[in-house]
Amino acid sequence: MNNIIDLLIIGGGPAGLMTAKTAIELGLKVTLVEKNKDFQQLRRACSAQFILNDGYENEFINLKDEKILFTKNNFEVTYTGKLVKVKNKYYTSPKGHRIHFALPNPKAFAVKFDKQKLLYDLYNECVNLGVDVRMSTLACGGSDKGNYVSVDLKGNTTYTLNAKKVVIAEGANAKLTGLFGLNKGRVLHGTPLVFSCIVEGATGFEPQSWNQFYGSKYHPFAEVIIESAIEGTDAIEITIMGTKALRPDVLFKKFIKNSPMKHNFTNSHIIEKRGCSLKSYDSLKKPYIDNVLVIGDSAAHVEVIVQGALMCGYHAANAIKDELMGINGFEKYTNWWNKSFDFNHTDPFEFVNLYSSLAMRPKYSDEELDYMFSLLEGTPICGNFSQFEVPKNIWKVILSHKNQIQNENPILFDKIKKIDKLNQEGKLN
Repeated sequence: MNNIIDLLIIGGGPAGLMTAKTAIELGLKVTLVEKNKDFQQLRRACSAQFILNDGYENEFINLKDEKILFTKNNFEVTYTGKLVKVKNKYYTSPKGHRIHFALPNPKAFAVKFDKQKLLYDLYNECVNLGVDVRMSTLACGGSDKGNYVSVDLKGNTTYTLNAKKVVIAEGANAKLTGLFGLNKGRVLHGTPLVFSCIVEGATGFEPQSWNQFYGSKYHPFAEVIIESAIEGTDAIEITIMGTKALRPDVLFKKFIKNSPMKHNFTNSHIIEKRGCSLKSYDSLKKPYIDNVLVIGDSAAHVEVIVQGALMCGYHAANAIKDELMGINGFEKYTNWWNKSFDFNHTDPFEFVNLYSSLAMRPKYSDEELDYMFSLLEGTPICGNFSQFEVPKNIWKVILSHKNQIQNENPILFDKIKKIDKLNQEGKLN
């Protein structure tokens, strides 16, 4: 067949766009399809910050001259938008006791960015390089024919596109991933809903900070996240998780009207809303089948965040190039994938149970959270953004007070015995 392109990419997020840009630079004929009409419609709640911790996701990122430099993976990405440094992080209990995370100097350990601007920059590069970008186009099915993949697309009309290789970068819904058989045997741990909004006029929040609020007075089963926003000096972004039974937008209204933070929102107003649902599957330790490679959140257990998605796209394009040259590029990509992301190093059930307990969810009463947080107040913990490392660091410091806890709060001590055992076994290191 003469009408077979080299590569079809499904999904126009950072992973898909980075794959397209890199692949066409490598000389491939590339088509990318995205279901949304334009990037203004991309209102998905996500972690829009670059993590600067050395070695995070096996990388060392630098930001310089409108470039994001991936120094270990040896590539760069153009970004011409605004940046806001995050220098302090706080975890707050119901009565206002705070755990403080920071690096020396103080050095920023993360940088907020404008995701839409990043996508526009990547999109423009792709178009200028000659990528065939098709917006308002949904990939709704397909099959691997052996020498190529046939994918059913729906835009103004329904048609089929044939490609030698396909990269699925559809995000956490992983629907097409399942249609191609990669979700077979993959455990689904849950489908939380996420509501995020940009708020102006709120008071009492430190600029350049990330804040998490714990306890039933804030949220019935999860933390509430408030961070500095890219939209302005007094703008903040609030992120709340929920379920179909406890919708996150309803929990947001309760938070700003009935929680201990209600006075901070007296004169506030929402300027933008975002949302998403997340299918929390086991990660794909082998993220490919035949001629199809799945990258980014589609293959992950938790969000790879944008910098991880960009790395996935870069390595995916090189894997496709190798595959088309007769080299086992998918296996090379898989080795990189499993080495670079923490969720691939941990048994998924162990991670879910460990993280849930370390996240201090309903297992602990508001009074117990106040007590534990008070033990850590006034002594900064090393700043780190990793959702794997932060809970471990918190618990190691709490457990340094375990004799005091045993004497003053024996009921709480009985609750943390299992975590103390994990610490003694070295699982918090």
